Amino acid sequence: MSKRKRVSLSVRLQPYADTLLAEVVDWLNSVETDEKNRLIADAIVMAYLPYARASQKVEASEIERCCWETQNMLDKHGFNLRQSLKIPQPQWYSSVGYEGVNNRQEHRSIFTNVQNGRQVELSENEEESIPQSLIEGSSDLNNDCFFTDDEFD
Repeated sequence: MSKRKRVSLSVRLQPYADTLLAEVVDWLNSVETDEKNRLIADAIVMAYLPYARASQKVEASEIERCCWETQNMLDKHGFNLRQSLKIPQPQWYSSVGYEGVNNRQEHRSIFTNVQNGRQVELSENEEESIPQSLIEGSSDLNNDCFFTDDEFD
């Protein structure tokens, strides 16, 4: 019987109270240890495996394949999340969709609102009203920003 070598990651999270991360940490602390470890391991793989592969200097095609596979895992997680919490699938594109169009003449981004098959240009005030996040709750960008690219430069 061969013994596989283990690697270890020790992390201590102590988020400030009333932050999104604190809410998740409180929930994770209520889950059994084995389940908690599995949940965290799955989340880490879905979010960071392509970065880990890229740091190992693997071929670009392998990194691309890894990105697609982890995106697929994230999509399945989102589906399972909605199913378990009985949240209906969003229908954003069937009634209203926003798309950024690069206007080369004016060198600025124009957002268009697609309604009933016709495009209507949004004013600058309407552009600012497009929500940046759909997650309610308080957030401190310095503490709760999980996906900042500058961490991996």
